[in-house]
Amino acid sequence: MESTHSDTTAELQASLQDTRRRFLAVVDSMRPRLHRFCSRMCGSVLDGEDVVQETLAQAFYYLPSLKDESRLEPWMFRIAHHKCVDFLRQARREREDTVPYEDEHAPIVAPDDSDVDDEPVSDALLTMVGVLPPKERACILLKDVLGYPLAEVARIVDSTVGGTKSALHRGRTKLRELQQMPTRSELDREQRRLLMSYVECFNDRDWDGLRRLIRSDATLEIVGATSDSAENLVGTYFGNYTALAWEWKLSLASVDGEDMIVHWRRENGAWLAHTAVRLWWAEGRVVRIRDYVHVDYLLADTLTTELPSPA
Repeated sequence: MESTHSDTTAELQASLQDTRRRFLAVVDSMRPRLHRFCSRMCGSVLDGEDVVQETLAQAFYYLPSLKDESRLEPWMFRIAHHKCVDFLRQARREREDTVPYEDEHAPIVAPDDSDVDDEPVSDALLTMVGVLPPKERACILLKDVLGYPLAEVARIVDSTVGGTKSALHRGRTKLRELQQMPTRSELDREQRRLLMSYVECFNDRDWDGLRRLIRSDATLEIVGATSDSAENLVGTYFGNYTALAWEWKLSLASVDGEDMIVHWRRENGAWLAHTAVRLWWAEGRVVRIRDYVHVDYLLADTLTTELPSPA
């Protein structure tokens, strides 16, 4: 009897894994667009990718509820939008902020024609979209960046066409009134020292040095691949980096004003920003690693500048 149950479980697991592989293959082409939306909504390319992963997981779980397969992409963006709002609300609670989903100030009424008559915002202004309330932020990204029709934007953000037009007009007006870029968030001295130690050990292939930096009970997650304890995976993890088919290095870099570890890939003699690594520390040692090495679109829509090494 136990053997029968084991065989059935194995068959179900294999079937589920096969379905998941086919689902990920179908949505693969829209993932860079999802990431572009989520990273601008969340204000971080890393947080944006984490929200994309949550979106994929929820979409896969609720896939049987999608009755019209032609609606897959807007349905995915609707899930992503709600995930982003949840992320922002959580961040707001942590900051004890009180800005609601809808703009709390008196609305600027949009023109009452078939579409908003003001021009889409420029790429330069889009870098400041994070200062807007979530609804205005989402409407501008969906309409001005991703090119969704107004009615589709309204469906994704759970609003009316009139409400969406007003949010677009308010957001565009606010962005055009901004005179300065947001203040860049820099690492403090201790954060920078710890990250540089990790980067230097990695670039020197000093795996023993890295083991001393990483706590034995740390967790390691390769986004889009696997997760486990660092103790179980660290040998494979280092070995996979050594076996990469391209020349690489890590460094501290500024990505749209956020300092992080960036994985650079050498192509035709030039170092190109490939992806990133996120670390969590406690008492001077790494307790969690999240590596985005397989997410090759992560930095495609960002301005990435390598930071100089400390003197």
